[in-house]
Amino acid sequence: MKRILVISLLSFVTLLLPAQVTSLTAGWRAKKASEVKVDGCHLTLEDPEMTGWLSATVPGTVLTTLVNNGRMPEPWYGMNNEQIPDVWNEGRDLYTYWFFTRFSSESLDTTKQVWLCFRGINYLAEIYLNGKRISDDTHEGMFLREKYNITSLLNRTGYNRLAVLVEPPVHPGNPNGGQGGDGTIGRDVTMQFTPGWDWTQPVRDRNTGIWDEVTIEVTGDIDIRDGFARTRVPGPRLPGELQDPAFVTFSAELVNPTDRVVEGEAAIAYMGSSEKKKMKIEPYSTVTVTFSEIKQTDPRIWWPNGMGQPSMYSAVITFYDKSDNTHDREDIMFGFRETGSYFDESTGSRVFTINGQKMFVRGANWIASDGMMRLSRDRYDAEVRMHAEMNMNMIRVWGGSIMERPAFYEACDKYGILVWQDLWITGDCNGRWPDTLKAETQERRREYPDNHSLFINSLADQVKMLRNHPSLYMFCGGNEFPPPPELDLRIKRTLQELDGTRLYFSESTSAEILNNTVGGTGDGPYDLREPMWFFTEKWYPFNPEMGSVGLPNMEALKKMMDEKDLVAPSGNEVNETWRYHKYLGYGDAINSMGEVKDLDDFVRKAQLVNYEQYRSLVEGYTSHMWDWYTGMLVWKSQNPWPALKGQFYDWYLDQNAGFYGYKHAANPVHLMFNPTDSVIYVVNATPKERKGLRLEALLTDENGRELWKKSQEATVPADSYIKVWDVTLGNTPAKVFFLKLNITYVSTGLPIDENIYWLPSNGDNEELVKLPPAKIVGQMMKSNNGRYTVDLANSGDVAAFFIRMKVVRASDGVMVTPVFIDDNYIVLLPGEKKTLVVDVTGLNDDDRNTPLMLHLEGVNLGPSMIRL
Repeated sequence: MKRILVISLLSFVTLLLPAQVTSLTAGWRAKKASEVKVDGCHLTLEDPEMTGWLSATVPGTVLTTLVNNGRMPEPWYGMNNEQIPDVWNEGRDLYTYWFFTRFSSESLDTTKQVWLCFRGINYLAEIYLNGKRISDDTHEGMFLREKYNITSLLNRTGYNRLAVLVEPPVHPGNPNGGQGGDGTIGRDVTMQFTPGWDWTQPVRDRNTGIWDEVTIEVTGDIDIRDGFARTRVPGPRLPGELQDPAFVTFSAELVNPTDRVVEGEAAIAYMGSSEKKKMKIEPYSTVTVTFSEIKQTDPRIWWPNGMGQPSMYSAVITFYDKSDNTHDREDIMFGFRETGSYFDESTGSRVFTINGQKMFVRGANWIASDGMMRLSRDRYDAEVRMHAEMNMNMIRVWGGSIMERPAFYEACDKYGILVWQDLWITGDCNGRWPDTLKAETQERRREYPDNHSLFINSLADQVKMLRNHPSLYMFCGGNEFPPPPELDLRIKRTLQELDGTRLYFSESTSAEILNNTVGGTGDGPYDLREPMWFFTEKWYPFNPEMGSVGLPNMEALKKMMDEKDLVAPSGNEVNETWRYHKYLGYGDAINSMGEVKDLDDFVRKAQLVNYEQYRSLVEGYTSHMWDWYTGMLVWKSQNPWPALKGQFYDWYLDQNAGFYGYKHAANPVHLMFNPTDSVIYVVNATPKERKGLRLEALLTDENGRELWKKSQEATVPADSYIKVWDVTLGNTPAKVFFLKLNITYVSTGLPIDENIYWLPSNGDNEELVKLPPAKIVGQMMKSNNGRYTVDLANSGDVAAFFIRMKVVRASDGVMVTPVFIDDNYIVLLPGEKKTLVVDVTGLNDDDRNTPLMLHLEGVNLGPSMIRL
């Protein structure tokens, strides 16, 4: 880790805090540039008069600062966004702002080099310190780090004054309702969804601002940058086995910012061994040091979720001078893993591999944690964990968004989630289709962005920042369309030169990934489908986008709109606020369960549809694993704002029922019911044979009366989908059949998989909501540092159906998030018991330290509470 200066306004902080990386977040002020009558040199010579300056949010955007100061309403609530002026209509000056702060360096060791580092500014920026412009060139682009040596400019006594002039994208685009508005946002190297899309409204300032962290870094005369652990894992591997050797080569850039030659040694320390190289670095120069390849015997391989453990290693690169003084060190975290792929002619699609094993891709598309770039490490961790909890193995970061941040990739490393990272190209803005809403011709848009060199420089910088993350699996040039041919070639060269360990494809729906025999773009559909459709309709053999509904729970609806807007849709009558938040209708699916009584009833029924929709989607694809399909990615797992479609959890981090439908269906070892032939199949989507399993199936009526039962021991081959039993419902006069499927270990009885289907008699879905009242008893059994074990039991004579659990504060009954419950929206048959783990470790300190209750309520179960 670098040695970092902690900075705050009007406070004395030493520049010598050891081994600390601290963002410069305190003491920033912001003011509209047109209201500041001096230039940056004058602004930073002496303290400006602070009248009219706002307390600024850094990292953050101009709009975030305005919202936090009450100058603009919270855009995501109701239709507040319509009250906020748009940069297109008002001009770029509206959101061109000065950001100002100051810091002390009185105890600076004058032998050290001091660097000012920006990890992300959008879009144009000029940077001034103590009366000098320190940026030789105007910063341009959203995805470029900047690092300035400010040693000679520092005031040794008193304060240092720092000012940054930030301007919006040069081409912010007209938010005219098109995908990416009028498309001209694509002329710049920035995120493209900010003028609006069919799942979000425009971000009015286009996320102008110092949107990622700012730090002060202290080094010796040599600055180590962009250390790289390039790994090789030759040959096919199996998780949990004794491993053949793997290999790693370490390298780094050494920067000498001084006017003198620096001699010394660069050293790599790894797993108790080290290597040193003598170096002579000329003044004002940068050299790359590459160490000898190291053989790691019996390595702990990094595996994706569902295949094995995501093991990580650490190493340290250090530079010492001839007097053995340490000038700098860089800590590296990395994992041994090998990416690969091949095209399967039988399916007509690409098979993606990891460590030599094919992998059936089950994942989702990701936009951004927040559309206004209000990002945090804790939120990233919670959101990525959501994907792991759903048994996903891949996230695709969609091309109209950003190159995701290191904290996102750290979470993906931790939870074993592979990342398909799109670059900043989309078919909508970049000219795949003729589009009357676009400002320029299709031919002109196919040349976007205007500055190809800026695109390549940004790519090179971001690759260096992220390339040690084993979760970063592949790059893709564009969403549904490739970059311009010349730019595409430069991308390939850049990735090979700076990385060389990852896959690259030019577009998400290219013929390299799938043979499109269906027609259309090569992805979709994006609406509600009958569950049977996923089993019977042969679709794209690898589908990078497949979307559907995703209405959140009542708690989210109440947080995102006024009470007057809490009205259930009825046919084509949809509230204006619901339309604004991109509501996707449910067709006749909700009405098939009977007349809607109120909004609560509507939302509860929507959750039933969410669960069935996504379980059917995953199981439908799984039923044709390696036959029709090699994988799919749902469009999408989440939204960057409070939206009303296409999500498994809402912007407030509460999971809807679709989360648990997907979770159960995507279990790597899974027992499932195929409705097309009424057969139970066992699935093993892992690369290892699974032995010593007990498969169990139980069919009951709503009163728990046993109608049919099967059990057998099994060994299930790797990557297989195997028939187990035929199911016959017979003529039993049940109102609702329940088919409960389980897999356990023969030796221990511990569970591997649990799955339950509700099958209304004669397909009459109204029977689901007519079940008599159920009785549940429950209690907390133990607590372990924010993880509570809860036992539930059905003490009545009817199934307790679709029980939703949430954690609320005991004081006011308000739900708290994020909470992880290992199962939810559950069914308990009469006499059945179930043990659940409720994990509240992701809550903020205030919520964790207040008395909490587990709230239960189901279709036929009234509200009840269990104290945690």
